Amino acid sequence: MKIKTLNELLIENNDIYILECHQDLIIVNNNYSGINLYNFDFELQHSIDIFENLIIHSVFKNPDRSEIMLYCPDNQVFIYVNLITKHQRKLEFTGDLEEYGLSNVYYWYEQEFVFLCGNKKIYRINTKLLSLDILEPSKVEIRYRSFNQILKDSRGFSLLTGDASSLIYEDTKNNELVYWNYSKNTRIVSKIPNGLGHQVIYLHNVFLSVHEKYIQAIKDGQEVARVDSATSFMFLRARQQSEYSNEFMVLRGRKSNVEECKITKYGIFN
Repeated sequence: MKIKTLNELLIENNDIYILECHQDLIIVNNNYSGINLYNFDFELQHSIDIFENLIIHSVFKNPDRSEIMLYCPDNQVFIYVNLITKHQRKLEFTGDLEEYGLSNVYYWYEQEFVFLCGNKKIYRINTKLLSLDILEPSKVEIRYRSFNQILKDSRGFSLLTGDASSLIYEDTKNNELVYWNYSKNTRIVSKIPNGLGHQVIYLHNVFLSVHEKYIQAIKDGQEVARVDSATSFMFLRARQQSEYSNEFMVLRGRKSNVEECKITKYGIFN
């Protein structure tokens, strides 16, 4: 198995710290004022201005629609963005959501975005009404049964990466990485051969452990491929291009100049 470089984009004058792939788009922050949307050939499609001094902590993607929710606790706001129409709506919040942060466990149901907060409370945002409320556990059990089951089954594990259809978590007791696609009810398990990096993703039947100096492909408890950073650009974030793709995007940055970065497309090949 090999990891090959397929394409690369050098970006200057932009302190990029967010990288996501959703449907046919790459999403990155545009400094501290909005987001930029690229296609998978690294052609800039749109720039969406939001407001100055914006700091995005998390991007939550609706798997069925071209829409995202930005979580910005420093600004005490959620921002709903339709990636097709560029329409955006802001929902301010205070208190627990800022202090405790959000879990990787979340769920979209039509216009409802349901998520778990670090304080163990479950919240719901209605993107049409632009409302935020706390859900009682009994209501979650009845109205959001699949989400409720996800909450139960993921307790006690260290959640590494998640979206609306899958989770990657570390089972520290058994020294295992687990990819759980709960929309398909499948789990892939691998022993951890060495210390994990700062991020782990899963694609093409392997786990990718992202370290600053290298990315390690892990399968069945063994390193099966590896790519090293041969330059001053560190590996910061990685995202699978799409669910069934063997390609993934990596954000790379330099400590000496945070406004100079690269987005590199890699492929995993047998």
